[in-house]
Amino acid sequence: MGRSLVLFSFLFMAISLSAQRSGNYASSVGLSGGYAEDGFGIMATYNYHLDRSTYAQLSIFAAIAEDKGDYDIPYNIFTVQPGCFAKVWEQPNFRRYALNIGGGGVIGYEVINNGNNILETGAVIDGKSRFIYGIYAGVEWEMILGNDLSLLIKANEYYHINSDVGNFYPYVGIGLRYFLF
Repeated sequence: MGRSLVLFSFLFMAISLSAQRSGNYASSVGLSGGYAEDGFGIMATYNYHLDRSTYAQLSIFAAIAEDKGDYDIPYNIFTVQPGCFAKVWEQPNFRRYALNIGGGGVIGYEVINNGNNILETGAVIDGKSRFIYGIYAGVEWEMILGNDLSLLIKANEYYHINSDVGNFYPYVGIGLRYFLF
């Protein structure tokens, strides 16, 4: 588990250092909130633009949800996601809209029923809180609002290899991206 975090961190730093040698076009931060499976998710991102059409992204994601089934089981997911995105479409006039796709790795922690294996009804939960890891693919639609600000609609599909909540986990959110320089 620790090796995965070191590998992802090393990969992200290598991409960032490589970008610094070729010239930094911009850096941006973003915040979005929206639907995560069974609940609500929020994501904060830092983007390091490698050139005008690609950027390395480091995201922090948190989900607050409740699995609805025979029993309502609350859970939370907290992850860090290094990745890379590329612009696949941009409106040719005025560059007001853009579509970016990308992906990367996921590492984090899921908390099931606040760490308690027994529900209030006395039922025993098979799943347990644990570190999780995997990969993700994402799509971002961006509308430029001004020189420094854009509206962002973001959709990610996660594949958590060892999750007790579920291997596939979606997130769709809307937010803002602010360009630092």
